[in-house]
Amino acid sequence: MAGTHQLEPLPSQPPHTFNTGHEVQRINATQRPPRRPATVQRLGHLVLQTTTYLQTLNWYLDTLGMIVSDFLYYPGQRERGPTMSFIRCDRGLSPTDHHTLALALGPANRYVHSAYQVCDLDSLAAGGQYLADCGYRRSWGIGRHIQGSQLFDYWRDPEGLLVEHFTDGDMFDCTLEPGWAPFAASGLAQWGPHATKDFLGADFKSLPREALSMLRALRADNEFDSRRLMGLIKAANS
Repeated sequence: MAGTHQLEPLPSQPPHTFNTGHEVQRINATQRPPRRPATVQRLGHLVLQTTTYLQTLNWYLDTLGMIVSDFLYYPGQRERGPTMSFIRCDRGLSPTDHHTLALALGPANRYVHSAYQVCDLDSLAAGGQYLADCGYRRSWGIGRHIQGSQLFDYWRDPEGLLVEHFTDGDMFDCTLEPGWAPFAASGLAQWGPHATKDFLGADFKSLPREALSMLRALRADNEFDSRRLMGLIKAANS
């Protein structure tokens, strides 16, 4: 990047050594992960909501050459096409993150969340406990996603923005074809607590803003029509 200089790397947080099943890697040594802030290794992905989902998706595919890992569609509306996509960089046969960007159809153009990789489950969980001890508010977690397979933990920052710590995400090369699945709140994780109203934007505090966004979107020329609205409501409650 022009006009910048490279800084020295920050101290890393090495992953712990695990004994898994019959595979013994740690002998005569205990596990004592510190309860401290998780050290972020990198920005993993960004999720955006848009009223012009297909138009925006095609721009990223055609202009930046990104490729789709997974499509989600509203229940009962697959014939109308997807309403969310997880897209990755096309690095040929070199594996890359399941998604660098996710796009979702919705009633407003807005940031949904950003996700930051940490080294392992202990970093994720102990870092989450540290945030809780400091009075921060967990939005959803800990669990394991389906699309992307990440172990996840979602938090609200002091401004109310949604951020995710994750570890152990899928890495795909260019040979995999996109997956398809119905969009449902119950289908966002393989295990863990149910997706919260806060995470889904359906909590009492968010309802006035979301209702106003829906009314504005239905009156505008975009891809979010009344049938899509019903599909979104069904997905959030399924």
